[in-house]
Amino acid sequence: MKRFLHLKRYIKLLKTNKQILEKSKVNGNPNGIKYDWIYRLYTVLVLPLNDKENMEKYGYYYMDNMVKGHIAAINEFLFELGILEYVRIDTKNVEQLDQYNIRIVLRFKFLNLKRWMNFIFVTFSILLLAGIICLILL
Repeated sequence: MKRFLHLKRYIKLLKTNKQILEKSKVNGNPNGIKYDWIYRLYTVLVLPLNDKENMEKYGYYYMDNMVKGHIAAINEFLFELGILEYVRIDTKNVEQLDQYNIRIVLRFKFLNLKRWMNFIFVTFSILLLAGIICLILL
């Protein structure tokens, strides 16, 4: 029950701060922070084009430090809004989109909403299919 109360508070915070999140320029990044239909926060980190030399020289470690620095800046911003205590990084969905763009995703900490939504959709589909079959057979 406590988790659902946290979820309710989290959704309320996201909705009241929607404009602030979208207009945020965390760490000089032109992309704001948005949320999707299952309330995951996401943004795209654009790596600087003028640092090709460092990217080629240090490779993965340079990009890793850039991502960690950006996540730290996001955490500071979300702390100011009171949202940080409800989210954690969704490591399964952080991915490099292309050479200079990395998607960073934060999800609700207390429940895996994606898994719950998948469970609900599968259950609903099975019940709907069973209902249709019952109607056809009767």
